Amino acid sequence: MSKRKQILDTTINLVSEMGLHATPMSLIIKESNVAAGTIYHYFKSKDKLINTLYSELHEEMGNAIIQNINHELNYKDKFFLIWKNLFLFYKTHPRKFEFLEHYESSPLIKNEIKEINQRHYQPAIDFFKTGIQLGVLRNLPVALMINLIFSNVSTLIRMVLMDEIEYTDQLLKETIQSSWDSIKIN
Repeated sequence: MSKRKQILDTTINLVSEMGLHATPMSLIIKESNVAAGTIYHYFKSKDKLINTLYSELHEEMGNAIIQNINHELNYKDKFFLIWKNLFLFYKTHPRKFEFLEHYESSPLIKNEIKEINQRHYQPAIDFFKTGIQLGVLRNLPVALMINLIFSNVSTLIRMVLMDEIEYTDQLLKETIQSSWDSIKIN
């Protein structure tokens, strides 16, 4: 494993366990078993480290959500696949989910960082814009629609990860259907 990856993986784990504010660079240095100079070679500050990690996770997530999207699928089936892909990405990578949850709810994240990283999931944004234009989806602001859907994904994954609910394929299907019903036009 490269030193850079070791630093990023350690940061994901620590932030997931302790939160963003309770994870100082000194702890990242100690837990990653990498010299301070090595960390600062890759990342000039904790902010740079966190923002780089945020960006790379968003790129990975963006690629995951459009995986296996077949242009021949109807709009609803594409929606179901995007939702399921996001859920399965988080279910497969719970530490990444936790990291993103901590960072995105932090006052440290700047709007410019969010806007820059929007490009990683632009295909999903375009998908929702198209749905509105086609009259398939409610005419809501796209950012609101994405947040409504993400909240549903986030709630389900959190409940599954905390063993508050038993995961089944049927539960996933019904939860996606519920999200679909909330944004589609009759």
